[in-house]
Amino acid sequence: MYARLRLSELADRLRTAYEGFGRRDMDAVLSVMDPDIEWDATDALAHTGVYHGHEGVTEYIGSLSEAWTEFHLNPEQFTESGDGQHVMVLGNVQGRLAANGQDVEARFAHVLQLDDDGRVTRLKVCLDREAALREMPDSQTS
Repeated sequence: MYARLRLSELADRLRTAYEGFGRRDMDAVLSVMDPDIEWDATDALAHTGVYHGHEGVTEYIGSLSEAWTEFHLNPEQFTESGDGQHVMVLGNVQGRLAANGQDVEARFAHVLQLDDDGRVTRLKVCLDREAALREMPDSQTS
């Protein structure tokens, strides 16, 4: 197991990546991800699919950029699994649709799996907190 980061330090790194997501700052997003990451959005309401590696993540975010003129992820809660290998991120997303200019706000839930170096090897997009909890081993909120 990696020399685990404290959850607060890990949350700070992840928060920076989530902020980068909204700015389409791929360096910030990819900085926390393993080069072979699996991005599983099969359960998402839109922009579904499974994407692999940094190239796949870049492709996924590019598809969002085509549909949204603005897109911001605001993580609010980070919960670590008992084994320290997973983190559930809960928050809200705000954006404006490119097609009609409509403002949209919704909740999001992601489960991140970490490697021995603390990098994200898998991100699972979940429909809600309950679905995310089913993806998590025993967890503790911090």
